[in-house]
Amino acid sequence: MTYDVVALIREPPDQRAVLDALGAVGEELLVDVLEHGGVVQLCDAEGGTLLSIEEPVLIQVRGEAERLLGPVAAGLDPPLWWVEARAAERDGARDRARVFAGALVAGLGGVVWDPEEHR
Repeated sequence: MTYDVVALIREPPDQRAVLDALGAVGEELLVDVLEHGGVVQLCDAEGGTLLSIEEPVLIQVRGEAERLLGPVAAGLDPPLWWVEARAAERDGARDRARVFAGALVAGLGGVVWDPEEHR
């Protein structure tokens, strides 16, 4: 089973911000963009996927983020960008998902939703 962490960010995630957040996860990791460009994967040296980053989704409806994520998103007015980091079932992958989301939020503002913190 995968482990999903959501970065709900206030600014559009440009390429530089995403690359900086990916670098925070581990500079030794390889980046792979899937065929149609909707998912970026971070892989180990052997090519095993640790983390998949979904294409950002724009949220424009007031209250939608709170409806989906609960109180952590209360008071965040649109526009917001939902960026989901999906960790594989591998040692350390969950922590890497948290680091990515945290780095993205640190650079662009917003909040991180982590299922372990918001059950």
